[in-house]
Amino acid sequence: MKPAFSLMELIFAIVIIGIISTFAIPKYMDTRNQALASTIQRDVISTINSLQSHYLINRKIDNIDDVITLNSKNWNIDGKTMKFFEDEKECLVLSIVDKQISIEVAKDAGDVCNELINRGINTQVIDLI
Repeated sequence: MKPAFSLMELIFAIVIIGIISTFAIPKYMDTRNQALASTIQRDVISTINSLQSHYLINRKIDNIDDVITLNSKNWNIDGKTMKFFEDEKECLVLSIVDKQISIEVAKDAGDVCNELINRGINTQVIDLI
């Protein structure tokens, strides 16, 4: 019976782990970006629906925080504007301006923003009414 692994066995195990990680880590990052894009897309759609419903009932919107509560890790909300940052770059901005919801998506902000564009979240203006 051997008391420990030989040097060759350890090197062989490290090489196998390295080969597996070269495939697993990029796949993990893609999955993470897709999941975050899905969450942001869901938040945008929920926010639009909530803002339209709130405006129909109250005829005014003072703050987005009064209408919907979103994850503060993903969103920076300030009054009538909410922003999503990817790697400290402004990726998506949703704001209320003159009875309209304005959505601006930056095309060069990162992978999550590109995934949002592929999912149909583009720069657009939507009426509150």
